[in-house]
Amino acid sequence: MKPITHSAPSLGAALMNCLKDMTTDPAVFPEQAKTSTYNIAGLVQTERLAERGRNGRNRFLVGIGSGGDWAPIEEEWDENLSTDDLEWLFLEFVVLGDMDAQEAETWGFPGNDYTVTVEDRQGP
Repeated sequence: MKPITHSAPSLGAALMNCLKDMTTDPAVFPEQAKTSTYNIAGLVQTERLAERGRNGRNRFLVGIGSGGDWAPIEEEWDENLSTDDLEWLFLEFVVLGDMDAQEAETWGFPGNDYTVTVEDRQGP
């Protein structure tokens, strides 16, 4: 898969556009989503708030650990999943699962300008 990049005012919107570009049938969740790396540029709240992927800072990478749990997103995919719900499910099940983080309270994407690049996951 060649890299897919989208920018949007929210992480959910940028991510939704990337996922839709991975499939020829919008009703079918793209399988390669589960085995990809997500490079996120924008405001990211982890233990601290930081602008990532801009001004010389590294992008926020998801999918370099376990890859998280895509099942909740896949289950909601054909139910007209909103970009807000996608963002929440991505954070709760994919990001936190990939990072082995336990609590979502300090995590988030509170900005209004995000770029997501999806690439094949490197490694074993």
